This record gives sequence, structure tokens and C-alpha cells, in this order.
Amino acid sequence: MEVNKIYNIDCLAFMKTLPDKCIDLVVTDPPYEFTTGGGLVGKDRDYVNKLRDLDCLTFNPTEFLNILKPKMKIFNGYFFCNKKLIKEYLQFAEDNNFMFDVLVMAKDNPIPAYRGHHLSDLEYIIFIRDNGSYFNQDGKYFDDFRKFYLTQSKQGLHPAEKPLGIVTRYIRLSSKENDIVFDPYLGCGTTAVACIQNKRNYIGCEISPEYCKIAQDRIKSISNPLF
Repeated sequence: MEVNKIYNIDCLAFMKTLPDKCIDLVVTDPPYEFTTGGGLVGKDRDYVNKLRDLDCLTFNPTEFLNILKPKMKIFNGYFFCNKKLIKEYLQFAEDNNFMFDVLVMAKDNPIPAYRGHHLSDLEYIIFIRDNGSYFNQDGKYFDDFRKFYLTQSKQGLHPAEKPLGIVTRYIRLSSKENDIVFDPYLGCGTTAVACIQNKRNYIGCEISPEYCKIAQDRIKSISNPLF
């Protein structure tokens, strides 16, 4: 296992090769369980099609979490998901007697599909941790402790890219300098960037060669990297 490296590989296969108890924190945005509807047109249908091309519309959290569990020193992770998958993450936490919390990211530019339901303007982050996992208490960054994060419209490098600010928040709260942070669905490299800027080590997996290269180029372009 080499740290501060992006692996162009399927993350489930990669995780099986990791030694047990080697990861301090996971921050990741796995695929969602996503169904289309509501008469999507134009750019919104294009967005969904891009996610489909990247195999980001279906996911089995239970399989993923059970492979991940023995690889962590103490279970400690943030997992982005949509409403449909919340119960599976919470069931895993309950089955393992882990603590959990449900955090929220609100989007100011949601897909305008609202036929018979509210807008899908929320994404959820399930925070799962075992007793003894690290949680920063110094209060230096007060907003890091908020459960709510509001995003602003921005054209990203990846169709499902998450803001650097929210990823940084979780890394500062739940890891120490020089800890190893793992993102098995690295995308365009946001978790790696946040780690570099906050003196953490990272390991990333990205199955798409295109986005693997984008992430690597993005890391190389960081001015005054801390590693």
C-alpha cells in the first residue's frame, strides 16, 4: 500500500488487497441509487446520462461497508448518499453498534423535477463512527460542527463533484495531521486536494482513466502543496 497515490482500479477489488486496520478516516461519495422521472429534459437529462455512463446510478452500500470495515483502525467515515440509501447505511451502523449522524448538503440548483413531490435539493451524508474514533474538539473552525452545508452553483470537473469546503470540513473534524484518509470513489480528486491542504495523507481509487488523470493533474497544479 502506497499513500498519497491515486489507484486507477475498481475500489472493491483494491480494498480487498489492503492490510487490516490501515485507514484512519473515509470521506467518499459513492454511487447513489437513482431513478429518473419527473419529465427530465435538456441539461438535466444530460446530467443523469453522464452519471449513468460513469455507473453512478446504482450501489450496494452493505457490500461496500463490510469490505471496508476491517481495513479501518477504528470505523470512522462520511458517506454521501441520497434518501433512498439512508436506511442501508443506518442499518449497517445499527448492526455493528456504531454511532451515526445524518448530515445534509443543500443544493441551490437542484434538478427541476417536482411532479408530485418536493424538489430533490438535498443530499445526505451519513457519518458512522465507532467508540474511540477521533473527533476534533478545539472549536477553531466553528462552522465545521454544523450539520447543514449550502452549496452554490458551479460547473465542476465531475458531474457528481462535491465542494472542497464540505470535504475539508469532515477531514478537519475527524482526522489528525498525518492520518491516512481513504476515498474509494475519488472522482476528480477533491478529497486528495483537501488532504494535501490540511497535512493529511490520502489514498484514492478512481475506476475511470479519464477522471483519474484529471485528479492527478489537479493535484499537480496545487500551489505550494504541503507534501
